[in-house]
Amino acid sequence: MSKRILLAEDDCDNRSIMRSALEAAGFSVILARDGVEALDAAAATPVDLVLLDMTMPRLDGWDAAPRFQQVPGFAAPIIAYTAHAMAGDEVRTLEAGCDGYLAKPCSPRDAVAFVRGWLAKAEGRGYAPSALGR
Repeated sequence: MSKRILLAEDDCDNRSIMRSALEAAGFSVILARDGVEALDAAAATPVDLVLLDMTMPRLDGWDAAPRFQQVPGFAAPIIAYTAHAMAGDEVRTLEAGCDGYLAKPCSPRDAVAFVRGWLAKAEGRGYAPSALGR
């Protein structure tokens, strides 16, 4: 069974590129356009990892990240997938409840490798860096 990745991203181009890269790598991708949709998706379907844009309409990643812990049965790593790439932004995402940090733009290949590392870490069989920045 393929791993399920919840991709919460409001930009249709970024969503499409990342979805294609993840699916080509063998992952099942669940899409959300904002934090509300992401939380609903996580409640409806178990996921193995969340890629969470931090700036989205309705409910942004900053406010959605801590709410994932209130979803019954939720235990997936949350990776901030964000254009917030200034000094201190990584720390802010971790303080908001994210487990890792993936700065945009990044190559789809690097993003897939980062996701694979986090999934291996979550299964206790590997190491994942906390961040992949510019």
